[in-house]
Amino acid sequence: MEGQVQLRCRDCGRTASVRGEIPEEYTKCFLEVVTRDGWVVAPGAQCDFVCRECLRTKYAGHETVDDAAKLGL
Repeated sequence: MEGQVQLRCRDCGRTASVRGEIPEEYTKCFLEVVTRDGWVVAPGAQCDFVCRECLRTKYAGHETVDDAAKLGL
């Protein structure tokens, strides 16, 4: 399953895309964008996160699992 999100600066509107297969590529891309461009959570802003275990168990592989069942594999 591929995850995709667009980070947007609330002050200047600058954006950055985070995209990749969940969980490994998506997490790696997020870390690269945060490190490279210096993104941080804005003071006072509400920001939702998902822990590693939930990312792996609730999102990883859903397309593969669903496709296999649909194809009778």
